[in-house]
Amino acid sequence: MRKLFKILGIFGGMGPEATVDFYRRIIKQTHVDKDQDHIPTLIYSLPQVPDRSYCIENNDDSIVPYLIEGVTRLERAGASFIAIPCNTVHYFFNRMQEAVSIPILHIIRETVKEVRTNYPKAKNIGLLATSGTIQSKVYEDELTRNGFKIVIPDEKLEIEKVMKAVHRIKAGTNMKDNARLLTDAARHIIKEGAELIVLGCTEIPLAFNAERVDIPVVNATEVLASAAIHMYHELK
Repeated sequence: MRKLFKILGIFGGMGPEATVDFYRRIIKQTHVDKDQDHIPTLIYSLPQVPDRSYCIENNDDSIVPYLIEGVTRLERAGASFIAIPCNTVHYFFNRMQEAVSIPILHIIRETVKEVRTNYPKAKNIGLLATSGTIQSKVYEDELTRNGFKIVIPDEKLEIEKVMKAVHRIKAGTNMKDNARLLTDAARHIIKEGAELIVLGCTEIPLAFNAERVDIPVVNATEVLASAAIHMYHELK
């Protein structure tokens, strides 16, 4: 058997459906002629990771052992690098990266790089994400460093539209209604001046319909999939 020198490790389960969507996007974006051309991949889905937003909002470090378990297990299993299809958990990125000797892709940095490269004229960036991601300012800090301003839903809209949709998506229910809730939130931040929308939660693309808004939409899950494919070929 031919030795596989490079393997993508996916640390998922946050949530499981988003992990499936991420891997599906990697498959769709990989140019192949046959099965053997696809990227060797290890997927470790750990749904038991505590709620990311709760841990951030309550300064609760009980999540950290789960995250270290996730990335170190992938490294021990032979992963050459790791991608994590969850935006909020990147608040703990440094803790995870310090635990392993292989690189971990950073979904927020990759997404902001995508915005900077392909939408240089957009200055006001709308963000649809979990309350934990917004509170952690992982996107706000990265966007600000790159010369952008962030536009987010107000607290009431975040709770009643975005987080309501995210929780329902995780439960696998009311997908048509979820799409409406997310469209309402998107149209609100457009009225507030957003020139581009970042889908900064890996659940949101499962329901969001980009055709319902008239500005560009950048899907962080799609960006991370592209970055994973690129890194695989760079390391190969």
